[in-house]
Amino acid sequence: MDKQYERLNITLPKKLLEEFKKFCKANGISLSSRIAILIREDLEKKNPLKK
Repeated sequence: MDKQYERLNITLPKKLLEEFKKFCKANGISLSSRIAILIREDLEKKNPLKK
């Protein structure tokens, strides 16, 4: 099954973004993949619509 992707533009503090890029690189994960993981975790933990 093919996944569909959509581009997301966000604005972050420059220092925070640079630190996060370094974190992702050090852990061998792409920035986009890590953001997707964080979003998925938030939805699983905090989504009141999911039962």
